[in-house]
Amino acid sequence: MGKNRYVFWGLVITTLISALDANIMQTASPTIVKQLGGMELFAWIFVVYMLASTVTVPLYGKLADRYGRKKLLMIAVGIFTIGSILCGIANSMVTLVIYRGIQGLGAGGMIPLSMIIVGDLFTIEKRGRIQAVFSSIWALSSIVGPVLGSFFVKTLTWRWIFFINIPIGILTVLCLIPYKEQVDFKKSYIDYKGFFLFGIAITLLLLATNVSHPLWYVIAGIVVFLIFVMVERKETYPFLPVALFKNKGIFRTNLFMLVYCLSFYGTSNFIPLFLQEGNHMSIYKSGLILLSIAVGWMFGSTPAGNWIIRFGYKNLFILGSFVTALSGLLLYLFVENISYAALFLVLTVQGFAFGLLFAVATIASQEFAEAEIKGISTSLQMFLRNIGASIGVTIMGVLINHAANIVVGMQNVFLFALIFSFVAIFLSFLIPAKTTAVS
Repeated sequence: MGKNRYVFWGLVITTLISALDANIMQTASPTIVKQLGGMELFAWIFVVYMLASTVTVPLYGKLADRYGRKKLLMIAVGIFTIGSILCGIANSMVTLVIYRGIQGLGAGGMIPLSMIIVGDLFTIEKRGRIQAVFSSIWALSSIVGPVLGSFFVKTLTWRWIFFINIPIGILTVLCLIPYKEQVDFKKSYIDYKGFFLFGIAITLLLLATNVSHPLWYVIAGIVVFLIFVMVERKETYPFLPVALFKNKGIFRTNLFMLVYCLSFYGTSNFIPLFLQEGNHMSIYKSGLILLSIAVGWMFGSTPAGNWIIRFGYKNLFILGSFVTALSGLLLYLFVENISYAALFLVLTVQGFAFGLLFAVATIASQEFAEAEIKGISTSLQMFLRNIGASIGVTIMGVLINHAANIVVGMQNVFLFALIFSFVAIFLSFLIPAKTTAVS
């Protein structure tokens, strides 16, 4: 790895602060609301961050193809760090919500740009192993984050969950400084009009998943999206390049990942809740179950690069989607009486499928794309994953809230996920086996 070692650690730290922020906030937010007041704005601490970080993902990818990844990642980390400082000094819920939005604007570029840099620097074989490291950080943060959140709230003050990002952000930038980009970036026109229309449409549709009367948001979102399509058809250099949709490899991989993230990817959000309420398990033990997904993910993503060369993309997508569906079927059938050990084992297998497919899909989004659209291709796929997961988790939440009890709710969630996992199996057969199939 040599000269890329510092860059690699910079990307690891970037992933770490993104992952920890999400998980620490879940633990600390009740205390923050208690001190600042404004309970009616509680959900917006998360909603505004999610909106800002999701909508800006494609723009970061587009800008990365024009100005380079290094500069943009340093800017994204800078925005996130400034947002963290502002959140730490917030004196009301209104200001905290606004500052969380600024944090989200930075967060929207941190993970996608890290993945794009990995695609630029490392071979396919190494990328699987590197993504295993990143994935493990996310999974472990889901366990460590709540513990750290409790520590900051009880020992120091909730403000330190934001201030801790300052030295980490500075360290990230210092690690990136030695990185010399080898790619020749072309100055190209950026369709900001298209971005704003696209951003407004997606924001309205995402808001529909977080408000009590979603219909008007859905209608408004669809109308703005149709305007976006009509405007973009006349645009010479549209915000989302036509090449992304004409390229069968990119289009089918993205469609697969959108549907796949609608299925079992979101169920892990509810499993600790199910263990706490259905089995009266401690918060610690119920949270520890997520370690199973982390372990499986590591084993799935580590060999992904080598397996692509050996078996091709299509076979791996088929394998991963079948493993997901079979493990999901076991969860659906035996959720009522499943033991902790058996659940841990099934989730490990499912984590293996997650790790394999996410690594293969990320590499595919880069290898199927021409050099000048590699950034937007990678970020668009991550954007669609976020959209799929957001919609999936929202529907799952509704299924649990309207069920007679938590066990019935989880059965309904697993049935919903199972249906979409079968759709994913069908789509996996449509993905080209090799990059050359679409060149």
